[in-house]
Amino acid sequence: MGMFYGDWDTKPLMAGSDTYVYEQDFGFCRDDGLLIISPMGTTTDGASIRPKIAWVWLGSPLEGFNRRWSASHDSGYRKTAVILDTNTVSDINYAFVNWRDIPASHFVHQTTLNRKFFDQTLLQAMKACGESFVKRQTVYRMVRLFGRKAGWWG
Repeated sequence: MGMFYGDWDTKPLMAGSDTYVYEQDFGFCRDDGLLIISPMGTTTDGASIRPKIAWVWLGSPLEGFNRRWSASHDSGYRKTAVILDTNTVSDINYAFVNWRDIPASHFVHQTTLNRKFFDQTLLQAMKACGESFVKRQTVYRMVRLFGRKAGWWG
């Protein structure tokens, strides 16, 4: 099962903003060994759950587990994610902390991945957080239908 690395540590981009800046790297390692890193200094708006009426049932995109499972998905959609193939490194924790010093051959270029890849990453991250099957499937289907307007990207 997938695993999270680092702490979800953000601050608002500006007062009253729904956009937050990562104060440190945060990552999620998928079942296939690809570690999706949301780098320090990049931004997030959480799950961007649409339509907003869904927040009543799902909760705010920036509260509780929602912010953890949405991080790698949001970074993927924003094209700010760094994707490290942990199958090519001996110590995942070391690689996460020191990814900036690791040779490029250990990374997967984001342009080789499509929207569905990041939607499936979201599904895995939700499972790792212990979200219910019903919530996972509901959110997954919503992002497939409405995420960054279906069809805009892969």
